[in-house]
Amino acid sequence: MDRTTSPGKISATRIICACLGALLLVAGLNALSFPAQAAGETTEPVYPSAPPAQDSEDEGSVLIPSVTSQEGQFYLAVTDAALDNVDQEQIMDAVREAVAGQNAKILLGVDQEPNNLKGAAQLVRGMLLFGDSDAMADDWLENGKELGYVGKGWIAIGVMLPETSGDPVQVYVDPGRDVSETQPGGRDAVMEAGAAEFAAGDYTEGTIAVALDATKQLQAPADKTLVKLIALGVLALLAIVGIIWALLAKKRKAKGLQVAQRTKEAEVFVSKIHRGRNFLARRHVPEPGLPATSTTSAIFAGIQERRTQVLALPPTAESQNPSERELNELRAREQELSRLGSAIILCTELAGTPAKNRDTWRGIFGAHTAKVEELALFLDLPGASDSHCAPAVRTVIITHTDALRQLRREVEQRGAGTRESLAVLEKLWPLREELDQVCKEARGELRKGSVKCEHRTKSTHLFESPEGEDGLGLLIGLAGKGGSR
Repeated sequence: MDRTTSPGKISATRIICACLGALLLVAGLNALSFPAQAAGETTEPVYPSAPPAQDSEDEGSVLIPSVTSQEGQFYLAVTDAALDNVDQEQIMDAVREAVAGQNAKILLGVDQEPNNLKGAAQLVRGMLLFGDSDAMADDWLENGKELGYVGKGWIAIGVMLPETSGDPVQVYVDPGRDVSETQPGGRDAVMEAGAAEFAAGDYTEGTIAVALDATKQLQAPADKTLVKLIALGVLALLAIVGIIWALLAKKRKAKGLQVAQRTKEAEVFVSKIHRGRNFLARRHVPEPGLPATSTTSAIFAGIQERRTQVLALPPTAESQNPSERELNELRAREQELSRLGSAIILCTELAGTPAKNRDTWRGIFGAHTAKVEELALFLDLPGASDSHCAPAVRTVIITHTDALRQLRREVEQRGAGTRESLAVLEKLWPLREELDQVCKEARGELRKGSVKCEHRTKSTHLFESPEGEDGLGLLIGLAGKGGSR
C-alpha cells in the first residue's frame, strides 16, 4: 500500500486535498461493506453509482489490487503489501489444475493491513467496482440488491491478512447469481478453509486452501453456448435434410407424372400407328396412266415405294415406361404414317375427275397463289428491288399469275376428266419447282439481312412456312424420301 510522504515536503493545500479524497473513498467503501466475518451480520452493501474520482490515486488513497496473474478460469490479484507474505506463483501452480475442471471463474484478491479497507468484504467490493476484471454484473445498478452484484459464473473471494502475524485472517466469499453450493453450508466452509494454515502463519498455503475449497464447495452451471450451438446445428441439419427430402419427393413426384404422361402419350401414338398401318394396307397409290418418264408418274411411284417400305417395318409394341427418346420415335413414326396416308388420298383425288375434287384443286391453286403474293410483298421491302433474286422474283410473279389463271380454267372447264386433270398436274410440277427455288433465294436474302422486314407488319412472317405444308409440297417431299425423284 502507498504511504503519504513527509508533511514538510508538500504544501498544506495538497495535504488537505489528499486527506479529503481519502476520507471520501473510505466513507464510500464503508457504506458498501459487510460487517466483519466475526460479527456474523448479513446486511447487503449499497454500491455507488459512479467510479472513484480522478484524485483517487493521490497519496493517502486506497489501493485496490489489480489482477497480477491469470490462468484459465483463475484470476489472482495481490497488493504490493501482501506480496511479501504470499507466493503468487505457488498459488497459481496449486490452483491451476483444480480450476480447469470446473465451470466458474474465480477472482481471488489478497491484501494486508494496515489499509483503509474494513475487512475482506470491502476488499471484494473494491475489486468488483474498481478492479480490472469483468466479474461485476452488467446490471448491478438496476438488479444488484435483489439478484446480487457478482456476474454469472463468477466467484469473488477476498483474503485480508493481518498486520501482526498470529492475528486472525479475514476471508469473504461472494458467489455469482448462478453459482450454487454443492452441499449446504458450502459458502461458509470456503470462508473457514485454510484456518489452520493461517493460524500457523503460512498465508500462502492458507490462501491455496481457500481457493481449492471454493472449487469443491461452489459450482457454476456449464456454459450452454456450445450446447445451444450444437442444438441449432442439429436443427439446421434437420431443416436441410427436410428440405432436401421434400425436393427429392417433389422431383420423384414430377418424374412419376412425366412417366405417366409419356406412357399415356405413347399409348395414343401406338393406337394411331396401328390405325395408320391398317389404312395403308387397304389403300395404294393409283396408276396415273402417264409415261414412266413423266413427273407425275415418278412422284406417284415414289410415294408407293415409301408405302411399301413403311408396311415392311415390324409393328410397334406398347411400352409401360417409354423413355423420351422412344416417345419421340413413336411421334415421328405416327406423323410419317399420317402424312403418307394424306399423300395417298391426295394422289387418288388428283387422279380422279376435277368435278369430284374441286376443294383439292382450289387448295393447290390457293397455296401457289399465296406464295406468289408473298413474293410481291417481298419486292416492297427496303433493299429488295436491288437484291440478287429481284429479277427472278418479278418473272415468277408475272408468269405464274398468268399460268395459274390458265390452268385453273382448264380444270374448271365443263367436261374436264381425269386426263385433263393429270395434264394440268403435269404442268404444275415445273411451276412449283421454280416457285420453291425463288422463294428459297428470297428467304436467303432476308436471312442475310440485305433485305429488311422488321418495320413491315405484313411481311414479318414471309416464307416462314415450309414448302411441304401444302398438297404438292407434301407429295414432292415424300417422293423425294422414296428416292424416285
